[in-house]
Formats: sequence, C-alpha cells, structure tokens
Amino acid sequence: MADDPVIIYPKWQTELMAALAETNPNNLLERVKEAEKAIAKRFGRISRSTSHAAEIEAIEKAMDALEVLRRKASQPKAS
Repeated sequence: MADDPVIIYPKWQTELMAALAETNPNNLLERVKEAEKAIAKRFGRISRSTSHAAEIEAIEKAMDALEVLRRKASQPKAS
C-alpha cells in the first residue's frame, strides 16, 4: 500500500509502529515497553559506531514519541 510507513530499521521500528498504531488503551503501555526494549537492544549494539548516526538520530526521535505515548498510557482512564 502507498500509505504504509517505510520500515528502514526493522530491528526496532516494527515494534515502534505497533505502539504508535495501538488503539486499545489497555494494551498501549505494553506496546510502548516492547518498543523501548527493542530500541534499547539495538542502541546498545550501535551506540559507539559513527556509521550509524542516522539510525541513532531516528532512535532519539522514536524515544521522544514513546515518551508521549507512555504519558498518555499513564493518564487515568475516563469513567
């Protein structure tokens, strides 16, 4: 599909996209945690490499997005 996002970094971007697409508030925090875990694992492998600067920048942006989702997931549920 033309509207599908491009997955450039599949080692962690798939989990990020799942978290961003999660519509069930009961599952959001778990999706965020899964994405953070995948990102942390990848970052640990590439953090000292100068040849991965673009991916490291993408990871930083992804972590910012996940922080927003984490805050949203932590908000009290409306009754």
